[in-house]
Amino acid sequence: MTTKSILELANWNEDQELTLLLSLLRKDVNLWQNTMTASQLQEIDWSRLLRLTEHHRVIPTVYLQLKTLNHPFIPAELLRNLQAQYHRNTLRMLHLQAEAERLTRLLTAHGIRVLMLKGPALAQQLYGDVSLRTSKDIDLLIAPDDMDEAEHWMKEAGYASKSGEVRVLGSWKWKDHHASFLHPQKRVEVELHWRLHPDGGREPSFDELWDCRQMGKAPAVRASQMAPATSADSRNVMTSCMYTLGSEHQFLYLSAHGARHGWFRLRWLVDIDRLAVRAVDWGVLLPLMRRYGGLPAGGQAWALAAALLGTPIPEPMRPISATRQAHRLALSALAFMQASVPAPYPVANRAGTGRLVRSELLPSVALTESMNTAPLSGGISASGAAGEAVLYAVSDAAVSSLSKPVGATPVAPSPAIAGATTTAFTPQPVSRAYLLSLKEPRHRLWYLISRLFPSTRDSVVFPLPRHLHFLYIPLRPFLWLKRRFTKH
Repeated sequence: MTTKSILELANWNEDQELTLLLSLLRKDVNLWQNTMTASQLQEIDWSRLLRLTEHHRVIPTVYLQLKTLNHPFIPAELLRNLQAQYHRNTLRMLHLQAEAERLTRLLTAHGIRVLMLKGPALAQQLYGDVSLRTSKDIDLLIAPDDMDEAEHWMKEAGYASKSGEVRVLGSWKWKDHHASFLHPQKRVEVELHWRLHPDGGREPSFDELWDCRQMGKAPAVRASQMAPATSADSRNVMTSCMYTLGSEHQFLYLSAHGARHGWFRLRWLVDIDRLAVRAVDWGVLLPLMRRYGGLPAGGQAWALAAALLGTPIPEPMRPISATRQAHRLALSALAFMQASVPAPYPVANRAGTGRLVRSELLPSVALTESMNTAPLSGGISASGAAGEAVLYAVSDAAVSSLSKPVGATPVAPSPAIAGATTTAFTPQPVSRAYLLSLKEPRHRLWYLISRLFPSTRDSVVFPLPRHLHFLYIPLRPFLWLKRRFTKH
């Protein structure tokens, strides 16, 4: 089975802007010039390429690639827009880095062990520079037993809880995975994790993750990398050491996280591509994936990375990427990606003008939102809403039609999906079929059993005093039905 067949079945080769974006995300900066003719470059809708770049959160990589190439067909206005977003993202990442360090020191000083997920620490670990990746918040992982004390110190640090949900019995420790906090002055959101993933699936314990942690020190970010307005400050911005997941656990986490979200942002796949060339003990990773049910998501990640980014698959990982299941899951993910493609017209029409409209080059919500203009309401942010929209936009029928075995005739998404934009989604139920397909049979059974236990959402539907929380166990089926019918 070849990875190229995945793209052929999904008709991705017909999308010139997406093809160009994928070429720019590869390590070979000159590859796109060898694969695209001058006439094809003249037909590129650069405004749509900009929207794709913003949607997939890959502004730093695309900007630096285009700047290095300095091709005559690249509009100067496009480069200026990307440069402004790149500089603003650099400042944002440094701001998040400093705040993450402050919180880590505070929690550590009170005996709470902290691992940093994603964000600036991952940018440094995989890219060597915090400015080369984007992030909208801070994700910290602690042991479940430290959660109550950590929440106290988060409030002492000026953060307010965004959820306000009452925890029911002890099931929250394995059914949920994080709580969100917002600093009203600094406009920084923090997700305090006690698990890597939701839904109670099996995963490494915090002690195991801590024993295999990595310590990295972010290098100086010089003023020359920032916006011209800050160039007068010639001092280096230094950061201190932080603990992150070890490389093997990092892959286990990133592949499961991307799979759960349908890989609708290419940024997550670029992370896998960058991790593939790091010093990872693939022989150690394979038993980890078997133990924690990570084979389906891992095989899907490798199949997608190889097909879209040309990522070399390590020898021990090739068998899991070549299975029929990995192929089907990769096609399902491409359906989610296609549903999230921002375009004011169906991709197949090729109706782009190729000209940059000034209104289309206004700063994007995702990356150019100033640190002092972030939403305060505690509701879903623009990036968060767009992020989850993909899982609502694709129905079970669309996923199952693209997930047929190799050789079956693929069914194209409906016109509504093919022409969908990030601002025109009609919310539909999340595709449970896709999420369940990511789990191995034994983990799928445990997931279904876990649905019988109470959750924090039950307390929202039917509040009860703490001493009566045991009643949520027999009430669980009725509360679940109430939520389902209320949602519809």
